[in-house]
Amino acid sequence: MPDLKTHCEISMSRTGQTFEPLHKWIDEATKFLKYNHRLERHFFTQEYAEYIEKEWGKKAVVEWLFHIAVDNLETANKFAIDTYNTGFEKIIFYFNGEDLNECEFIKVRPTYEKRFTYKKGRESKFNEESMTAHSVRR
Repeated sequence: MPDLKTHCEISMSRTGQTFEPLHKWIDEATKFLKYNHRLERHFFTQEYAEYIEKEWGKKAVVEWLFHIAVDNLETANKFAIDTYNTGFEKIIFYFNGEDLNECEFIKVRPTYEKRFTYKKGRESKFNEESMTAHSVRR
């Protein structure tokens, strides 16, 4: 999981604020639950959202959601490495207004990139042929 410094730097780069007290609160359960700390404060509930807004403001709710999204993406990538023997170096999400429109999972190698792309409204298929078709030679 990204550490406190990383979460604060991500917030700072997007908002100009670190939201350090919020990030500390989100991961506070690490002290007693260790790697299972995500059983606390790492999923959306209206109660958490209301508490965070009251304590740190409406922007903090957004930072909380990005914090847990980043944590869960990192965990998913670690599970992908364990399950498929490979993870992704880049994961890109594209939004059309409020809705997810497209996402790319990219494996970067010294001589090429392999892209696995989902695009809303387009049938998604996986096979070795489509894997090659999405490869981009560098």
